[in-house]
Amino acid sequence: MRHPLTTADDGKTVVGSATEAIQEMFNRTGMEYTIALFTWMRAITMARNDKDTCVYSTTRTEEREKDFHWVGPVASSNWVFFAKADSSIKLESFDDAKKYKVGGYRGDALALYLKGLKFTVDESYYDDQNLKKLEGGRIDLWATDSQNGPYFAKKKNVKIKPLLKFKQTELYLACNLSVPPDTTATINKKHQ
Repeated sequence: MRHPLTTADDGKTVVGSATEAIQEMFNRTGMEYTIALFTWMRAITMARNDKDTCVYSTTRTEEREKDFHWVGPVASSNWVFFAKADSSIKLESFDDAKKYKVGGYRGDALALYLKGLKFTVDESYYDDQNLKKLEGGRIDLWATDSQNGPYFAKKKNVKIKPLLKFKQTELYLACNLSVPPDTTATINKKHQ
C-alpha cells in the first residue's frame, strides 16, 4: 500500500494523512491496533482472508462491498491521467485516453475500473513504478490519484503534468468480515 496518504518514512514507520486519520479513529475508541505496510495485493488479500485484519486506503466499490465491513470515509481521491511534462498527448475526454497504454497498479480499484472499460492497462506491484515506466516511454499515461502523481514525481525529480481528472472516490478502512459489525459501527461513530 504505497500512497502519499500512507507511506513508510524509514522503512518501518507508516506515516501520512490517512494513517493519521486511522490512528485518531482507533485512539478515540481505545481499541488496540497495529499498522504495517505491505504491497497492495498482499494487504487487500490479508484483509479479505485474515481474522481481525483491515486495510486502508481502500476505494469502496460495488465489487468489494460484500467482502468487507467499512469504516469511513477517511479521505477522498481524485483519479487523474498524468503524462510526461513534455508529452504532446492531449485529452479532450475520458474516451480519448483509450487509445493509449496506461499505467496502473495491480489490484487497485482505479486499474480495475479502467480494465473493466477495456483500457490497455500495464500493471505494476507499486504505483510509483509507473513513474519509471512513464519516464522510460513504456506507458503513455499514468492513471493515479491526484496526490500520488505529484508526490512521487517530486520524490524522483521527474516532471509530469495532469491531463484529465476523470473520477472522484472516497477511501475507507476495509475490515475482514470477522470483525464484529458493532466494532466497525463504534469506530465509525467515533470517526464522525
